[in-house]
Amino acid sequence: MPDRDISIPMGPDRTQGMPIVPAGEPEQIQPSPEAIPPSQVESTGIFDALPDTPATTDARPRQAASAPMGDDDAGTDATAGAAGARENPTVAADNAKGASAAAAAAAGETGEGDDPDSGQELDEMQQSFAALRDSIGQGRELKEREKQREELGERIKTDREELADRQEILANYHALVAEQDAIVNQNTQQREARKAELAQVSSELQEASDALDRMRDYHDTQLNPLETVLGRARATAEQAKNDERSRKAELSAAEKEAERSEGGDAAVASAKVKVFEDAYEEAQARSRAAKEALEQAQREYDEARQSVEQAEAPLERSVEDMNKRIEELKDSIERLGETISAARKRRQYCDSVYQYPNETEKLRLSVEADEATARTMDAENETLRGKLAESKKRSRMAKLAIAAVVLIIIVAIVTFIYVSSR
Repeated sequence: MPDRDISIPMGPDRTQGMPIVPAGEPEQIQPSPEAIPPSQVESTGIFDALPDTPATTDARPRQAASAPMGDDDAGTDATAGAAGARENPTVAADNAKGASAAAAAAAGETGEGDDPDSGQELDEMQQSFAALRDSIGQGRELKEREKQREELGERIKTDREELADRQEILANYHALVAEQDAIVNQNTQQREARKAELAQVSSELQEASDALDRMRDYHDTQLNPLETVLGRARATAEQAKNDERSRKAELSAAEKEAERSEGGDAAVASAKVKVFEDAYEEAQARSRAAKEALEQAQREYDEARQSVEQAEAPLERSVEDMNKRIEELKDSIERLGETISAARKRRQYCDSVYQYPNETEKLRLSVEADEATARTMDAENETLRGKLAESKKRSRMAKLAIAAVVLIIIVAIVTFIYVSSR
């Protein structure tokens, strides 16, 4: 719907902006030449609740709850109204009546079908809802166009970088080609040297590993007898310790029996105690000797093991160092190969750019065309932003009407809950 300049204000003084009629002459209401009858307004779903003509306006408020919300202020006012109704339920009905009157006034419904102000306000309301609908569509369109503009900007940036690179190649082709060839040659020599060193270190590692295996086999032949002696000494010491515990238990039992015996039995019991004491002392002596033998065997084995480890340590360190060096050489060879591959690809690209300069010219023209398109899109987006701002401004009446309807509903619900709870 085209925009129209509405000169009649919505303030309390309805006479401002109206044509002055001389005294004594009947007032003649002339319709605005720009006004469009409401019956000719295209139905959008938002205006279905409004009448087709102001001539038969009903004084009762009509439903406008189907219109979409589009303003944060409307939701804030509605919430504030609901809070007020909860705090002072005794005046909820009066608030509902006042909100209904505000909604009716915003919708252009005055109760007199032939009031010219009613028709003009209705037309303004329809224009406001149309502006609200337009603002929603314009907002979606602007968002999509801004996304397209961002994608175009990324493509322009990439193409500019490629164009600058191509122009640099065309201007310094021979120097760039010589530079890439030098990189390939230098890194190829280094890679071959790394490969030769890798082969040498791998051979040395194999020899060191074999020598270490032979040394360990020899040391095992020295340690095995000591391990056998140590194992036997450990078993003997354990057996002697168990025998000592048994003799001690027998002695304790004999002593308790002697304490309970009397007369001739006491003499026999004392003799048995003496026998068990001797047996216990012999078991203790065997346990001490076995323990000393075990300690001696352990010392001999530890000394031999330490000597073996000291002899094997240099070879073990050498094998470990060579393994690390092999990993370093492999990584270096891989990196040099990547550098050589990149230099060769760069060399091929320089040849292609130099042999087909028309491709660079095509890219330059494409960048210029994209930049022109970007400027056009920027101008169009700026224009669309202006239209969106204007639509939001003209849709304020519709938003207020929606807020009034929502406020009525909230007040009615709060009132109903309050009355029902009493």
